[in-house]
Amino acid sequence: MVMERKEDLPAFTDITCDSREVKPGYAFVAITGFKNDGHNFIEEAINKGASVIFTEKEIKSRSGIPIVRVKDSRSILGKLAAEFYNYPSRKLKLIGVTGTNGKTTTTHLIYHLLNYKGKNSGLIGTVKVDTGKRTIPGNLTTPEPVTLQKYLDEMVKHNLNYACMEVSSHGIKLKRITGSQFAIKVGTNITVDHFDLHSDFSDYVQVKKSFLEDKNPHTLVLLNNDDHYLSSFGNIAKNQIGYGITTNTDITAENINYSGITTDFVYSLNKSIKTSQGNKIGPMKVPINLKIPGEHNIYNALVAITIGLYYGLTPEKIQDFFGQFRGIWRRFQVIYNKDFAIIDDCAHNPGSYGAVFKTVSQLKYKNLLIVNAIRGNRGAQINKGNAETIGKWLKKFHNYYLLTTNCNDVVKPIDKVSPEEEKVFLQALDKNNIKYSHLDQLKPALKNVLDKVTPDDIILLLGAHAMDEAGDMILEMIKE
Repeated sequence: MVMERKEDLPAFTDITCDSREVKPGYAFVAITGFKNDGHNFIEEAINKGASVIFTEKEIKSRSGIPIVRVKDSRSILGKLAAEFYNYPSRKLKLIGVTGTNGKTTTTHLIYHLLNYKGKNSGLIGTVKVDTGKRTIPGNLTTPEPVTLQKYLDEMVKHNLNYACMEVSSHGIKLKRITGSQFAIKVGTNITVDHFDLHSDFSDYVQVKKSFLEDKNPHTLVLLNNDDHYLSSFGNIAKNQIGYGITTNTDITAENINYSGITTDFVYSLNKSIKTSQGNKIGPMKVPINLKIPGEHNIYNALVAITIGLYYGLTPEKIQDFFGQFRGIWRRFQVIYNKDFAIIDDCAHNPGSYGAVFKTVSQLKYKNLLIVNAIRGNRGAQINKGNAETIGKWLKKFHNYYLLTTNCNDVVKPIDKVSPEEEKVFLQALDKNNIKYSHLDQLKPALKNVLDKVTPDDIILLLGAHAMDEAGDMILEMIKE
């Protein structure tokens, strides 16, 4: 039975695009994925008791179950999920942050600022999800539509006012955010990444732009005007504000002073803007003491401060917050700082490696000991770019020791390094005349640098998911 009108749809008890999750009364949305085609599992969903099927393809079924033909299953899944949970994003101030780098730190800064001395905000992202009801580890940077709407619904039911969310290019292109209404959108930067999903870099840029474009005057769009690609977009929103350090724009950082692992600067709002309540603020200047080092964190802080002011926080409360905030897990995180220092960062693409080494170049140390994980399951191109960036920066450093690893003793199968990825990465280092050692396993690599470390050195732990356990592992070794 093919349904033509929305009002003819039967009631359903939940929604899924995974036939393994179907229970009696569920709506099943068949999606053509990268590895599997959900249309091949429609009969399985029907046999499990699905009450309605949504499909892009013509399906012949004698079951009598309603079949709904749609043009875009991914879009329908997002819309159905939002409607099923009664559009929770409309009852929250949903803040979406997109960009190649900076999503996690920026969302965490906003989340912690809005929760300072009170519980007001939820969080959805790479590191964790906090719905007010529960706090769980993050899985996908931007969750699948049904999961996303469920998280937002939990926030509404637990009386949260804000939701801070990382919006990945996967989340945009695969329409995971369809059905969500954003109060604020942020673009941090655009550099090379995600060639596993996008046909080319131009497609990646256009996907980011498609999210940030917004003609709703009630949606605030913040763009990093120091970024070449973001600044090239021009005026893409009715309510758009630019920020930067090197560009003369709406919001800037002035009088920057790097001192050890802290940074002082003056937040400068260079024009008058309206807050969410319609009140005018600015121009103004706010001195900030930032306890997380690096120029990239100044950019992240500019966004958080602006959003805090936009939602009515006083400059004094914002200053107080930054005075006590000590950073985020694996985002240039100083995990040990005694006779020597250990810094842990989830660098995973050329842009994030560049940001890390730029920050390191501003620190004082005797020797720099680096343990870097080659990135698995992301292809040769991204690893070549990572190694070339490492090579470019290490040519500027004299007292360094680089140890690369595949982390075969701890890595999950999905992040395992292929022979081609290892070959391309190491060849790029060789081509740049970078001296290095290579070990297959992480634990011996960590022991190796601990055997070499001397007072006033810095140990730098770099890499994506394969390095998530490295910080705890090396701290345990120090205790032993």
